[in-house]
Amino acid sequence: MPFEILPPSLAIKSMRSSGYRDTAHAIAELIDNSIEAGTTVNECTTVEVICVDRRMLVGQQDRRQIDEIAVYDNASGMDANTLQIALQFGNGTHLTEDQQKGIGKFGMGLPNASISQCRRVDVYSWQRGEVLHSYLDVDMIERGHMREVPAPVAREIPAFWKNLIQDVIGPHGTLVIWSRLDRVSWRRSKTLLDNTEFLAGRIYRYFLAEGKARIRLAAFEVDGVEAAQPLFERMVRPNDPLYLMKHTSAPEPYDEQPAFDDLGEQHITVRHAGKAHTVRIRFSVVGTRARSEGGSSPIGKHAAKNVGISLVRAERELELSKAFVNGYDPRERWWGVEVAFEPGLDDVFGVTNNKQAATNFAAMDLDEDAKSEGLSPAEFQEQLRENQDPRLAMYEIAKAINRNLRTMRDQIRRLEEGTRNKARGGVQPGSAEDIATKATRRRRNQRGDVGESDRQEAMPIDERIEVLSEELKASGVDSNDARKIAVESVRSNIKFLFEVADIPGTVFFDVRSKAGTIIIAINARHPASEHLFSVLEKSNDDAAPPSQNAQEALKALKLILSAWARMEDEAGTERRRLLEEARQDWGRIARDFLEEAEQ
Repeated sequence: MPFEILPPSLAIKSMRSSGYRDTAHAIAELIDNSIEAGTTVNECTTVEVICVDRRMLVGQQDRRQIDEIAVYDNASGMDANTLQIALQFGNGTHLTEDQQKGIGKFGMGLPNASISQCRRVDVYSWQRGEVLHSYLDVDMIERGHMREVPAPVAREIPAFWKNLIQDVIGPHGTLVIWSRLDRVSWRRSKTLLDNTEFLAGRIYRYFLAEGKARIRLAAFEVDGVEAAQPLFERMVRPNDPLYLMKHTSAPEPYDEQPAFDDLGEQHITVRHAGKAHTVRIRFSVVGTRARSEGGSSPIGKHAAKNVGISLVRAERELELSKAFVNGYDPRERWWGVEVAFEPGLDDVFGVTNNKQAATNFAAMDLDEDAKSEGLSPAEFQEQLRENQDPRLAMYEIAKAINRNLRTMRDQIRRLEEGTRNKARGGVQPGSAEDIATKATRRRRNQRGDVGESDRQEAMPIDERIEVLSEELKASGVDSNDARKIAVESVRSNIKFLFEVADIPGTVFFDVRSKAGTIIIAINARHPASEHLFSVLEKSNDDAAPPSQNAQEALKALKLILSAWARMEDEAGTERRRLLEEARQDWGRIARDFLEEAEQ
């Protein structure tokens, strides 16, 4: 009894679970093949992804769902030998280093992507108008009836699919048809193609923007013998996660103008396998207009789907990595980073065979890793260099990304402060500011405790408004908004005012009194601002108002801080100095604890 190294029935089951995240990613693998094959014969390669829905009995219900998927292209087509190679697992025409200049490389794309979604794949390919056909059938492989790729035979393109293809079929091209679908992620064509549009627009954004490819998505319904009825049709537009391109799928007006500001790029030279390679890192951050619209706006919702570091290999995106993303912070949608490299660095980045990830790309810290090895950073770096360790390049890339992310996050916070200050109107009855004001006056009347801010109330009202307005403007509030807030606060006799500010040092919040008002400034640089106020406060990043529990928690937090602020306000000079020092020490320890929690 022979013992095969890879029994076909077991091997095919394993290969069907080859790691494609969903059907849209599997379709992207076929689009890769089309664009790669089209570079030799076309200035612009046409690709069409076509879905066919049919009504079928599911349980006791008659439902319409995807029955077949086809991908057509007008690329170079394949001869008989190439077609058989293309349907072999692990074989291909881009396996040697000198052939790895573009998208292709691993020789797994067509068969792996296909059988990950269906049990039968048919391929029609033609050159000089001569059409050849071959196929793979999972059922036949599992039963041991198919051990070799069938020799291609001459056959016409099925008339059914000819009628659905919009392009004028030329002398060369390929049509891949998936049938007996059993692993598709979505049951309806429109849902599948909506997801494919967003993903393909991002993956192939450079090919689309530069006119090297055009991708049509279409869906049809077939009912019995009737002609196919169109359900959906759309041309894929670029989806730029840096939001710098024009003519994109972003919502108006950002489909025709950048939503983010270009912060430039940085080049890093990486030596690998005796050659020097360049890694290009680009940075962008949200513009004032788009940020002011907030996270619940169309641009905010679009950006929320594009959070991460875009890893681009040979102008084709591999993945949107979350390695550097603070998952708890909705403001992460407002920055963009792209890391672009060529296939010569595949081993350095750890590119997977389905081109969906770069496994070596991570948020690495050389100093921390050197410490864990018991080495100084310089010693650890030299050890990596001597061993030609690919992590050396990753450390440099991570350092550049982290440095720029700190700057971009600070800029986003400053934009948010302006947005919050503009949105802040009069104090509502029952708010924390209103409750704290009433409690302060009752305390003063019952106990006779007087604070520094109380003595300032003797100033003329117009002077108090002017002083408070100037104080708010100095904090970065727009002059018109500062005047409005000052007028409302003074005339309504509100004692407490909250703001968000960039404060040097380690304090969580600062306290000062101006013109009879106690100003409590939350430090935007302190992690407590993100973990508490950004979570609890209703901001422009919320798609819906905060829950009742969140509102009550925010009110309680503000009252606690107001109580501390009033304690400082009532203290004498020496005691106030001690309280300020205690507040700074507490802020420093709180920062250390919260940063430890993040790690």
